[in-house]
Amino acid sequence: MGPIDEPQSNVDSVSPVPEPTPTPTVTTTPIVTPELTSDPAIAATVTIPADADASGGEWDLLKDKLQGLVNTDQLHSQWSQLKGPLRLLAGLIVLVIVLQIYGGILRTIDALPLASGLFELAGVIWLGNFSVRNLVRSGDRRKVLEDLVRLWQRVVGG
Repeated sequence: MGPIDEPQSNVDSVSPVPEPTPTPTVTTTPIVTPELTSDPAIAATVTIPADADASGGEWDLLKDKLQGLVNTDQLHSQWSQLKGPLRLLAGLIVLVIVLQIYGGILRTIDALPLASGLFELAGVIWLGNFSVRNLVRSGDRRKVLEDLVRLWQRVVGG
């Protein structure tokens, strides 16, 4: 148990309780609306009618610039210059997307408990079958080698 507070007997004076203050009365004042000024610069309203035959504006300038670019042969020459790099860039983007999808499929297959081992076994069986059919005799080996060289020449372009 902790210390106990005892009443104080040596209190000399007790402060009197303050009397409540009267609540102030709220007086309402009428809302005064400002009078309209007689200054014509402030009071006048300016209206500008739309002119349907007006030329110019940002849209018309852009349209004229694009038509001038198309009408000249400049667009065709720029396209012929940029066709190769744009194709290369598009090919790289497609390659990255395909590799990401292919990698996701392989990771999903690898996450399955028996799938990766079964695919390895299927690959070994295919390689054995290919070797027995095409690599045992020297004539078949020569034909496979010629086919690989021809395929390489098509890929490289030589």
